[in-house]
Amino acid sequence: MKKIFFFIIFLISSQICYSESLDYKGLKKISKNSTFMDGKGKPYSEDEIKDKKNTLLIVYNHGSEEDTKTDPCKLKPGFGYTWDGAVVPAILNLHNKKIEELEIKIYRLCSGVKGMSSKEQKKIRKSIEKGEELNLTTEHKQLKRQKIILSKTEEFSDQGFENIVLAGWSAGGWASLNLQSRFPEKFKGSIAFNPAFAGPKKEWQKQYPEWGAFRKHQVNIFNQNDSLNAIIFTHSKDNFEDPETLSFFKEFKGMHFIDYSELKPANCSFADVDKKMPSNNGHYIPQSSCVTKYINDDNYLINYLEKIF
Repeated sequence: MKKIFFFIIFLISSQICYSESLDYKGLKKISKNSTFMDGKGKPYSEDEIKDKKNTLLIVYNHGSEEDTKTDPCKLKPGFGYTWDGAVVPAILNLHNKKIEELEIKIYRLCSGVKGMSSKEQKKIRKSIEKGEELNLTTEHKQLKRQKIILSKTEEFSDQGFENIVLAGWSAGGWASLNLQSRFPEKFKGSIAFNPAFAGPKKEWQKQYPEWGAFRKHQVNIFNQNDSLNAIIFTHSKDNFEDPETLSFFKEFKGMHFIDYSELKPANCSFADVDKKMPSNNGHYIPQSSCVTKYINDDNYLINYLEKIF
């Protein structure tokens, strides 16, 4: 146990260091598809934003595939096509709305570079199973993405955007929460739909102990603070993280924890076909119009943004 503890400390210290280059393989290529998006999910130029000071900039972060793959992030994904890096429709619905005197704009950031290889993951797994002291020489994808997001938002700040809110779904939601927790002075708030990054629960809880260790490291980072200005949407039929596994977030001051399990996946349709979702599809329902309606009916996002601004 002591050796695993030292491994966690090593991970924390390695993540705090930002002096290394962000010249990740494949980043330049996928970054070309990062863009501002309108309410229909169509890209447009930053040049159209004339008043950056009075803009509420939502930087949206997509979900992730397994570490060995680059995450899809198409320039023009279909509406709600979250598997192609599309912005969750409930976020797109905020485009051009005003909070006080701030006009909302949405930037979809493509950051899903490859993380660890299968060989690297297997090596760490064997070390954990043997109780050996670990030496992590590479970063998993979530760590890389957090650094990419932070770098881009700092660039926006330098350009004159003073009011930045992070948002995301799945791994993008988790990254948004992590950065909000560590850099509250940089971000006004965070919106997370079904935050997760370590894979299905059955994997990080038992099958792949390395991902359980990576998740524990992330939770330890959150627990270094007693507040977290964020709103989280979580569902009991989510196979990755659910209201129970995410319940530790409830302890933070400033947290808005929304359990929307009353919304049944079987009553929601996929974004690409007129077909109802399976009953256990809670992780993926943010792509559906039923979630947008659910959020709009109770004005969850507008109320949250009005509170922090």
